[in-house]
Amino acid sequence: MRKFILVLIALLLAAAYTVAVDGGADDIAITALNQSDSIEVPETDTAVGTDLVAAEKPKPTLVRRPITRLHLTGNGIAISELDAFDFMHAKVVIGAVKVMATSADAVDTDFAVRRLGVLMLDEKKYHLKDIAVSIDEISAEIYGPTTTATASSEAIGEIKVKRFEKPGRDIWAGNLVLNEKAYNVYFLGVKRNFRLTEITQKLGEYCEENTEDTKCKKIVPTCTQNSEDCGERIEEHCKNNTTDQKCLQLKKLYCLKNASDERCREYLKGLCEKYPKLAHCRIRTVAGQNVVGIKPTAVSAATVETGEVTDTLVVRKVRPKLTVVKKPIESVSPGAAEQSVTGAIGE
Repeated sequence: MRKFILVLIALLLAAAYTVAVDGGADDIAITALNQSDSIEVPETDTAVGTDLVAAEKPKPTLVRRPITRLHLTGNGIAISELDAFDFMHAKVVIGAVKVMATSADAVDTDFAVRRLGVLMLDEKKYHLKDIAVSIDEISAEIYGPTTTATASSEAIGEIKVKRFEKPGRDIWAGNLVLNEKAYNVYFLGVKRNFRLTEITQKLGEYCEENTEDTKCKKIVPTCTQNSEDCGERIEEHCKNNTTDQKCLQLKKLYCLKNASDERCREYLKGLCEKYPKLAHCRIRTVAGQNVVGIKPTAVSAATVETGEVTDTLVVRKVRPKLTVVKKPIESVSPGAAEQSVTGAIGE
Protein backbone atom coordinates (compact mmCIF):
# COMPACT_ATOMS: atom_id res chain seq x y z
CA MET A 1 0.00 0.00 0.00
CA ARG A 2 2.87 2.39 0.83
CA LYS A 3 4.44 1.75 -2.56
CA PHE A 4 1.09 2.38 -4.23
CA ILE A 5 0.76 5.75 -2.45
CA LEU A 6 4.30 6.75 -3.47
CA VAL A 7 3.48 5.95 -7.09
CA LEU A 8 0.34 8.07 -6.90
CA ILE A 9 2.34 11.00 -5.50
CA ALA A 10 4.90 10.64 -8.30
CA LEU A 11 2.12 10.69 -10.92
CA LEU A 12 0.55 13.78 -9.36
CA LEU A 13 3.89 15.60 -9.33
CA ALA A 14 4.47 14.64 -12.96
CA ALA A 15 1.02 15.94 -13.90
CA ALA A 16 1.65 19.21 -12.08
CA TYR A 17 4.94 19.62 -13.93
CA THR A 18 3.23 19.01 -17.29
CA VAL A 19 0.63 21.71 -16.61
CA ALA A 20 3.31 24.17 -15.53
CA VAL A 21 5.41 23.81 -18.71
CA ASP A 22 2.54 23.43 -21.16
CA GLY A 23 1.96 26.36 -23.55
CA GLY A 24 -0.69 28.72 -22.17
CA ALA A 25 -0.41 27.37 -18.63
CA ASP A 26 2.53 29.57 -17.47
CA ASP A 27 0.33 32.33 -16.06
CA ILE A 28 -1.73 29.84 -14.08
CA ALA A 29 1.39 28.29 -12.56
CA ILE A 30 2.92 31.69 -11.67
CA THR A 31 -0.36 32.91 -10.12
CA ALA A 32 -0.55 29.77 -7.97
CA LEU A 33 3.02 30.28 -6.77
CA ASN A 34 2.39 33.92 -5.91
CA GLN A 35 -0.73 32.97 -3.96
CA SER A 36 1.17 30.37 -1.94
CA ASP A 37 3.80 32.99 -1.02
CA SER A 38 1.15 35.29 0.43
CA ILE A 39 -0.55 32.69 2.65
CA GLU A 40 0.20 33.12 6.38
CA VAL A 41 -1.19 31.81 9.67
CA PRO A 42 -2.27 34.74 11.94
CA GLU A 43 -0.99 34.68 15.52
CA THR A 44 -4.61 34.68 16.71
CA ASP A 45 -5.32 31.42 14.84
CA THR A 46 -4.60 28.85 17.55
CA ALA A 47 -6.65 26.01 16.05
CA VAL A 48 -3.61 23.91 15.18
CA GLY A 49 -4.12 20.73 17.17
CA THR A 50 -2.06 19.50 20.11
CA ASP A 51 0.59 17.21 18.60
CA LEU A 52 2.56 16.83 15.38
CA VAL A 53 1.46 13.22 15.12
CA ALA A 54 -1.89 11.66 15.92
CA ALA A 55 -2.01 9.51 19.02
CA GLU A 56 -2.37 5.84 18.21
CA LYS A 57 -5.68 4.37 19.30
CA PRO A 58 -5.30 1.36 21.60
CA LYS A 59 -6.32 -1.80 19.81
CA PRO A 60 -9.13 -3.71 21.54
CA THR A 61 -8.47 -7.22 22.76
CA LEU A 62 -10.38 -9.55 20.47
CA VAL A 63 -11.51 -13.05 21.31
CA ARG A 64 -10.97 -14.84 18.03
CA ARG A 65 -12.73 -18.03 17.05
CA PRO A 66 -10.28 -20.67 15.79
CA ILE A 67 -10.01 -20.33 12.01
CA THR A 68 -10.03 -23.72 10.34
CA ARG A 69 -9.86 -22.33 6.76
CA LEU A 70 -9.52 -18.93 5.12
CA HIS A 71 -11.08 -18.85 1.65
CA LEU A 72 -11.06 -15.17 0.72
CA THR A 73 -9.84 -11.89 2.17
CA GLY A 74 -10.36 -9.05 -0.29
CA ASN A 75 -10.66 -5.30 -0.65
CA GLY A 76 -12.44 -3.81 -3.65
CA ILE A 77 -15.49 -2.18 -5.12
CA ALA A 78 -19.09 -2.99 -6.08
CA ILE A 79 -20.36 -1.09 -9.17
CA SER A 80 -24.01 -0.84 -10.23
CA GLU A 81 -24.77 -2.57 -13.52
CA LEU A 82 -26.86 0.43 -14.60
CA ASP A 83 -24.62 3.32 -13.53
CA ALA A 84 -20.82 3.18 -13.50
CA PHE A 85 -20.72 6.07 -10.99
CA ASP A 86 -23.00 4.32 -8.51
CA PHE A 87 -20.53 2.24 -6.53
CA MET A 88 -19.60 1.14 -3.01
CA HIS A 89 -16.34 0.34 -1.26
CA ALA A 90 -16.42 -3.41 -0.61
CA LYS A 91 -14.45 -5.61 1.77
CA VAL A 92 -14.94 -9.32 2.39
CA VAL A 93 -13.65 -12.12 4.61
CA ILE A 94 -14.86 -15.69 4.08
CA GLY A 95 -13.65 -18.70 6.01
CA ALA A 96 -14.58 -21.60 8.23
CA VAL A 97 -14.52 -21.40 12.02
CA LYS A 98 -15.11 -23.70 14.96
CA VAL A 99 -18.26 -22.96 16.97
CA MET A 100 -20.07 -24.73 19.79
CA ALA A 101 -22.08 -27.62 18.39
CA THR A 102 -25.85 -27.59 18.74
CA SER A 103 -28.28 -30.52 18.74
CA ALA A 104 -29.01 -29.77 15.06
CA ASP A 105 -25.35 -30.20 14.02
CA ALA A 106 -25.29 -33.98 14.54
CA VAL A 107 -21.52 -34.12 15.10
CA ASP A 108 -19.51 -36.41 17.36
CA THR A 109 -17.58 -33.58 19.02
CA ASP A 110 -18.50 -30.58 21.16
CA PHE A 111 -17.76 -28.21 18.28
CA ALA A 112 -18.90 -27.80 14.68
CA VAL A 113 -17.04 -26.34 11.71
CA ARG A 114 -19.14 -23.79 9.82
CA ARG A 115 -18.45 -21.54 6.88
CA LEU A 116 -19.06 -17.90 7.77
CA GLY A 117 -18.35 -14.59 6.05
CA VAL A 118 -18.56 -10.85 6.55
CA LEU A 119 -19.19 -8.41 3.70
CA MET A 120 -18.68 -4.67 4.27
CA LEU A 121 -20.33 -2.25 1.82
CA ASP A 122 -19.60 1.42 2.57
CA GLU A 123 -19.03 0.44 6.22
CA LYS A 124 -22.37 -1.42 6.50
CA LYS A 125 -21.82 -4.95 7.73
CA TYR A 126 -23.57 -7.91 6.11
CA HIS A 127 -23.30 -11.57 7.05
CA LEU A 128 -22.64 -14.29 4.46
CA LYS A 129 -24.14 -17.75 4.94
CA ASP A 130 -24.84 -20.90 2.93
CA ILE A 131 -21.33 -20.45 1.55
CA ALA A 132 -20.13 -22.78 -1.23
CA VAL A 133 -16.51 -22.92 -2.36
CA SER A 134 -14.30 -24.54 -4.94
CA ILE A 135 -10.68 -23.79 -5.74
CA ASP A 136 -11.56 -20.79 -7.93
CA GLU A 137 -15.18 -19.92 -7.14
CA ILE A 138 -17.20 -18.82 -4.10
CA SER A 139 -20.90 -18.05 -3.67
CA ALA A 140 -23.05 -17.14 -0.67
CA GLU A 141 -26.33 -15.64 0.53
CA ILE A 142 -26.31 -12.16 2.08
CA TYR A 143 -28.06 -11.25 5.36
CA GLY A 144 -28.28 -7.94 7.23
CA PRO A 145 -27.22 -5.22 7.52
CA THR A 146 -27.09 -5.96 11.23
CA THR A 147 -24.79 -7.47 13.81
CA THR A 148 -27.59 -9.77 14.95
CA ALA A 149 -28.54 -11.49 11.68
CA THR A 150 -29.86 -14.95 12.49
CA ALA A 151 -30.46 -18.11 10.52
CA SER A 152 -34.18 -17.33 10.52
CA SER A 153 -33.69 -13.96 8.82
CA GLU A 154 -34.55 -13.74 5.15
CA ALA A 155 -31.63 -13.37 2.75
CA ILE A 156 -31.59 -9.94 1.09
CA GLY A 157 -29.09 -10.81 -1.61
CA GLU A 158 -26.53 -13.16 -3.08
CA ILE A 159 -22.93 -12.98 -4.25
CA LYS A 160 -20.84 -15.13 -6.56
CA VAL A 161 -17.21 -14.44 -7.46
CA LYS A 162 -14.55 -16.18 -9.48
CA ARG A 163 -10.76 -16.00 -9.18
CA PHE A 164 -8.80 -14.43 -12.06
CA GLU A 165 -5.04 -14.89 -11.92
CA LYS A 166 -3.19 -11.68 -12.77
CA PRO A 167 0.53 -10.79 -12.61
CA GLY A 168 1.42 -10.40 -8.94
CA ARG A 169 -2.13 -10.62 -7.57
CA ASP A 170 -5.30 -12.68 -7.76
CA ILE A 171 -8.47 -10.70 -8.49
CA TRP A 172 -11.93 -12.00 -7.59
CA ALA A 173 -14.67 -10.72 -9.89
CA GLY A 174 -18.33 -11.54 -10.16
CA ASN A 175 -21.93 -10.63 -9.43
CA LEU A 176 -23.72 -9.27 -6.40
CA VAL A 177 -27.45 -8.69 -5.93
CA LEU A 178 -28.55 -6.64 -2.93
CA ASN A 179 -32.22 -5.75 -2.37
CA GLU A 180 -33.01 -6.55 -6.03
CA LYS A 181 -30.21 -4.25 -7.27
CA ALA A 182 -27.44 -5.84 -9.35
CA TYR A 183 -23.76 -4.97 -9.04
CA ASN A 184 -20.50 -6.07 -10.61
CA VAL A 185 -18.02 -6.71 -7.80
CA TYR A 186 -14.22 -6.85 -7.78
CA PHE A 187 -11.89 -7.78 -4.92
CA LEU A 188 -8.10 -7.58 -4.81
CA GLY A 189 -7.04 -10.72 -2.99
CA VAL A 190 -5.04 -10.01 0.17
CA LYS A 191 -2.10 -12.37 0.57
CA ARG A 192 -2.08 -14.31 3.83
CA ASN A 193 0.47 -16.88 5.01
CA PHE A 194 0.13 -19.41 7.81
CA ARG A 195 1.15 -18.38 11.30
CA LEU A 196 3.22 -21.05 13.04
CA THR A 197 0.51 -22.02 15.53
CA GLU A 198 -2.06 -22.24 12.70
CA ILE A 199 -0.15 -24.64 10.49
CA THR A 200 1.15 -26.86 13.31
CA GLN A 201 -2.40 -27.17 14.65
CA LYS A 202 -3.64 -28.18 11.18
CA LEU A 203 -0.89 -30.78 10.86
CA GLY A 204 -1.73 -32.22 14.27
CA GLU A 205 -5.44 -32.40 13.44
CA TYR A 206 -4.72 -33.98 10.06
CA CYS A 207 -2.61 -36.76 11.58
CA GLU A 208 -5.13 -37.31 14.37
CA GLU A 209 -7.73 -38.00 11.68
CA ASN A 210 -5.36 -39.90 9.34
CA THR A 211 -3.26 -42.04 11.66
CA GLU A 212 -2.35 -44.51 8.88
CA ASP A 213 -0.74 -41.82 6.71
CA THR A 214 2.94 -42.71 6.32
CA LYS A 215 3.96 -39.04 6.53
CA CYS A 216 2.43 -38.86 10.01
CA LYS A 217 3.98 -42.17 11.13
CA LYS A 218 7.43 -40.98 10.03
CA ILE A 219 7.21 -38.26 12.70
CA VAL A 220 5.32 -40.26 15.36
CA PRO A 221 5.58 -44.04 14.74
CA THR A 222 2.88 -44.78 17.37
CA CYS A 223 0.17 -42.75 15.58
CA THR A 224 -2.02 -45.78 14.89
CA GLN A 225 -2.04 -46.78 18.59
CA ASN A 226 -3.10 -43.40 19.98
CA SER A 227 -4.58 -40.87 17.59
CA GLU A 228 -4.97 -38.05 20.14
CA ASP A 229 -1.39 -38.42 21.35
CA CYS A 230 -0.33 -38.54 17.67
CA GLY A 231 -1.89 -35.14 16.93
CA GLU A 232 -0.43 -33.45 20.00
CA ARG A 233 3.05 -34.82 19.39
CA ILE A 234 3.00 -33.88 15.68
CA GLU A 235 1.96 -30.34 16.61
CA GLU A 236 4.64 -30.01 19.28
CA HIS A 237 7.40 -31.53 17.15
CA CYS A 238 6.75 -29.35 14.10
CA LYS A 239 6.39 -26.23 16.25
CA ASN A 240 9.89 -26.84 17.65
CA ASN A 241 11.41 -28.01 14.34
CA THR A 242 10.19 -25.61 11.67
CA THR A 243 12.77 -26.76 9.08
CA ASP A 244 12.17 -30.49 9.53
CA GLN A 245 11.65 -31.96 6.06
CA LYS A 246 9.07 -34.43 7.40
CA CYS A 247 6.95 -31.52 8.71
CA LEU A 248 7.33 -29.66 5.43
CA GLN A 249 6.26 -32.73 3.46
CA LEU A 250 3.20 -33.01 5.70
CA LYS A 251 2.38 -29.33 5.14
CA LYS A 252 2.54 -29.83 1.38
CA LEU A 253 0.26 -32.87 1.57
CA TYR A 254 -2.27 -30.98 3.71
CA CYS A 255 -2.27 -27.99 1.36
CA LEU A 256 -2.70 -30.10 -1.77
CA LYS A 257 -5.84 -31.47 -0.09
CA ASN A 258 -7.05 -28.00 1.00
CA ALA A 259 -6.15 -25.70 -1.90
CA SER A 260 -9.18 -23.44 -1.39
CA ASP A 261 -7.51 -22.12 1.77
CA GLU A 262 -5.71 -18.91 0.76
CA ARG A 263 -2.86 -19.68 3.18
CA CYS A 264 -2.28 -23.01 1.46
CA ARG A 265 -2.53 -21.34 -1.93
CA GLU A 266 0.24 -18.86 -1.06
CA TYR A 267 2.44 -21.74 0.07
CA LEU A 268 1.79 -23.82 -3.06
CA LYS A 269 2.34 -20.81 -5.34
CA GLY A 270 5.62 -20.11 -3.55
CA LEU A 271 6.78 -23.63 -4.41
CA CYS A 272 5.78 -23.05 -8.05
CA GLU A 273 7.87 -19.89 -8.25
CA LYS A 274 10.93 -21.94 -7.28
CA TYR A 275 10.00 -25.20 -9.01
CA PRO A 276 7.61 -24.42 -11.90
CA LYS A 277 7.44 -28.01 -13.16
CA LEU A 278 5.80 -29.42 -10.03
CA ALA A 279 2.61 -31.38 -10.77
CA HIS A 280 0.28 -28.83 -9.11
CA CYS A 281 1.76 -25.77 -10.85
CA ARG A 282 0.18 -23.83 -13.71
CA ILE A 283 2.35 -21.01 -15.02
CA ARG A 284 1.13 -18.91 -17.93
CA THR A 285 2.66 -15.99 -19.78
CA VAL A 286 0.29 -13.02 -19.74
CA ALA A 287 1.38 -9.77 -21.43
CA GLY A 288 4.99 -10.89 -21.21
CA GLN A 289 4.79 -11.73 -17.50
CA ASN A 290 4.64 -15.11 -15.78
CA VAL A 291 1.43 -15.68 -13.83
CA VAL A 292 1.74 -18.40 -11.20
CA GLY A 293 -1.40 -20.45 -10.55
CA ILE A 294 -2.60 -23.78 -9.21
CA LYS A 295 -3.79 -26.54 -11.53
CA PRO A 296 -7.32 -27.45 -10.31
CA THR A 297 -7.03 -31.08 -11.44
CA ALA A 298 -3.95 -31.65 -9.26
CA VAL A 299 -5.43 -30.52 -5.93
CA SER A 300 -8.59 -30.80 -3.83
CA ALA A 301 -10.60 -27.75 -2.78
CA ALA A 302 -11.12 -28.92 0.80
CA THR A 303 -10.96 -32.17 2.73
CA VAL A 304 -13.76 -32.70 5.25
CA GLU A 305 -12.59 -32.17 8.82
CA THR A 306 -14.01 -33.28 12.16
CA GLY A 307 -17.31 -31.52 12.84
CA GLU A 308 -17.65 -30.11 9.33
CA VAL A 309 -20.99 -29.98 7.52
CA THR A 310 -20.23 -31.58 4.15
CA ASP A 311 -23.06 -30.06 2.12
CA THR A 312 -21.28 -26.69 2.07
CA LEU A 313 -18.23 -28.14 0.34
CA VAL A 314 -19.88 -28.02 -3.08
CA VAL A 315 -19.86 -24.91 -5.26
CA ARG A 316 -22.63 -25.73 -7.74
CA LYS A 317 -25.53 -24.17 -5.88
CA VAL A 318 -28.54 -22.41 -7.40
CA ARG A 319 -28.62 -18.70 -6.54
CA PRO A 320 -32.04 -17.49 -7.80
CA LYS A 321 -31.46 -13.79 -7.05
CA LEU A 322 -28.40 -13.71 -9.32
CA THR A 323 -30.55 -14.44 -12.39
CA VAL A 324 -31.32 -10.70 -12.69
CA VAL A 325 -27.74 -9.77 -13.63
CA LYS A 326 -27.00 -8.90 -17.26
CA LYS A 327 -23.81 -10.94 -17.55
CA PRO A 328 -23.69 -13.70 -14.93
CA ILE A 329 -20.37 -15.18 -13.97
CA GLU A 330 -21.36 -18.46 -15.65
CA SER A 331 -21.23 -16.72 -19.04
CA VAL A 332 -17.58 -15.71 -18.59
CA SER A 333 -15.28 -17.99 -20.58
CA PRO A 334 -12.26 -19.37 -18.66
CA GLY A 335 -9.78 -17.17 -20.53
CA ALA A 336 -11.94 -14.07 -20.95
CA ALA A 337 -9.85 -12.01 -18.56
CA GLU A 338 -6.56 -13.31 -19.97
CA GLN A 339 -6.75 -12.48 -23.67
CA SER A 340 -2.98 -12.04 -23.98
CA VAL A 341 -1.94 -15.51 -22.89
CA THR A 342 0.94 -16.58 -25.14
CA GLY A 343 2.15 -19.78 -23.57
CA ALA A 344 1.95 -22.16 -20.65
CA ILE A 345 4.10 -24.44 -18.55
CA GLY A 346 2.73 -27.50 -16.81
CA GLU A 347 -0.68 -27.52 -18.57
